[in-house]
Amino acid sequence: MAHYKFNQQIKRYRLYIMILLIVLMALGAGFYVRYHNQSVIPKNILNQLNFSVFYPKQNSQTKIETNTFKYSKQLGQLSFIVVYDNQHLTFAEQSSPDSFAADPSFYTKFINSLNGYATFDSANGTASLTVPTEVKHEVGVMNAKGTLLFAQSTTGNLSETAWKQLFNSLVYTQP
Repeated sequence: MAHYKFNQQIKRYRLYIMILLIVLMALGAGFYVRYHNQSVIPKNILNQLNFSVFYPKQNSQTKIETNTFKYSKQLGQLSFIVVYDNQHLTFAEQSSPDSFAADPSFYTKFINSLNGYATFDSANGTASLTVPTEVKHEVGVMNAKGTLLFAQSTTGNLSETAWKQLFNSLVYTQP
C-alpha cells in the first residue's frame, strides 16, 4: 500500500512539474513575441517600404513620437519626429539614390553642397553634419544600408557630441 501511495505522489509531482514547465514556456513565448524585434514603425507603413529604417533606441533621453510616422509614396520618403535631449528632430528617410553607389565621390560632393562641417563614424556608417542654406538649421545626414537619412533639428542646435550619441544609438529594421 505504501508503494502505491509513493507512486501516486511521484505521478502528481511529475504532473505539477509539467504544468509549471508549460506555463513557463507560454510566458517565455509571450515575452518573446511581445518584445523581440518590436518595431516602432506602424505595420501599414512598414509594409510599403523597400529600404531599411533607422530610428534611435528609446530611453529616458530619447522618445519617438509614434503618432508622427508618415510615408509619402510619391516621394518614397518616410518621416517621423524624435525628441532627443528635449530637442525636436524630424527624421526623413528614403532609399539611397543610385548615383551614390555608382560614384563613391558623389556622396561627399552632396554633403559639401549642404555645407557639411563635420563627418564622423557611427555604429551604422559615416554620418555628416550640415547646415543647408535652404533650411538654416543643422541637419545630420547618413547614407547606410541602402537608406539615406536626414535628421533635422527643429528647436535648436545639438552639440557635435549629442549628434554622435544620437547616431550611435540608431537601430534599424528592414521591411
